[in-house]
Amino acid sequence: MAWSNETYLIGEKVTVVGEKAFGVVTRIDFKRGLIYVLYKRGREEAYPYPEAINQQVLKTEVHQK
Repeated sequence: MAWSNETYLIGEKVTVVGEKAFGVVTRIDFKRGLIYVLYKRGREEAYPYPEAINQQVLKTEVHQK
């Protein structure tokens, strides 16, 4: 898979509305429209992509260059 504008998020910290701790983006499934966030203790949650980022549910700590 080639790195593109969408995949710069993989491996970055994100804060999620309603969660105490931060998470890390592990993968983005473009076919299903999901972005996966890994939390402490191995809990992984899926959020709709790109709606979760556009609606500020997932807030990244980095910005695309």
